[in-house]
Amino acid sequence: MQSKQEKEKEQQLLFLSIRLMICVGHADGYVGEKEISRIYQVVGNEPFSLRDRQILMNDIDEPKSPESILAEAITLTLTEKLTLLRKLYNMAIIDRKLNKAEEQEIRKISQLLGISEEKQRQVEEWVYEGLKWKARWEEILADCE
Repeated sequence: MQSKQEKEKEQQLLFLSIRLMICVGHADGYVGEKEISRIYQVVGNEPFSLRDRQILMNDIDEPKSPESILAEAITLTLTEKLTLLRKLYNMAIIDRKLNKAEEQEIRKISQLLGISEEKQRQVEEWVYEGLKWKARWEEILADCE
């Protein structure tokens, strides 16, 4: 069972990840409908305070820089940083593609988090591998109809 402290840290990590997801979503100058829906879904399923919800909604309308968001962030372990990085990639590929602007924004955030290029590359490769597996699965299912 998680302690109150662990639950609070998990909530803070989720809040941080959503704020950074919004940054990534805005990287190409446009936040797609799927990205917005995903953000609302995550926010709606979590017990965020009214203040936190307002911050997230403000971020959607007026995105902040990753630098300013991370300046306010809690201290993260490497595992938490890598998990955060994975969530950012998952958000970026919600429309099944990762454009250059989103990719660059994620790499920038990775650097700001102090993640080595090697670890960042490993996470990125893992995400691309997952996309290939999803595409292959859809091919398999397409033959069934």
